[in-house]
Amino acid sequence: MYIQPAGLSFGYSNILKTLYKQDKLPSVKYGFYGDELTKSNVSLEHLRPKSKNGKTELCNLVLATKNNNHRRGAQPLGEVINWNYAEQYLQQFKNVHVENFNGNKYIEMIIRTIKRLTND
Repeated sequence: MYIQPAGLSFGYSNILKTLYKQDKLPSVKYGFYGDELTKSNVSLEHLRPKSKNGKTELCNLVLATKNNNHRRGAQPLGEVINWNYAEQYLQQFKNVHVENFNGNKYIEMIIRTIKRLTND
């Protein structure tokens, strides 16, 4: 039986989640699905799921709670997106500039990804 060493995580890591957990994104309170985020429930959601060849790259990642991330599974984005929540999520990043992260560029990338995935 394998026992996971303390502190080791099999979750994905990315600048987005790291900055959130370090309180460097104070304007971000809600996840992509309108869910209230906390340090203990935050996860990285792949807009194009990993199981559908989605990459763990900033242009394909949003923050969501672990529960909503799990609930979505591999459903196509077009079947689960709530446009009002998506807009609310992205607005939280407007004019956010911290080391190695530009919120306005992130918004542009995510909008491009959403458009591509919901037009497939």
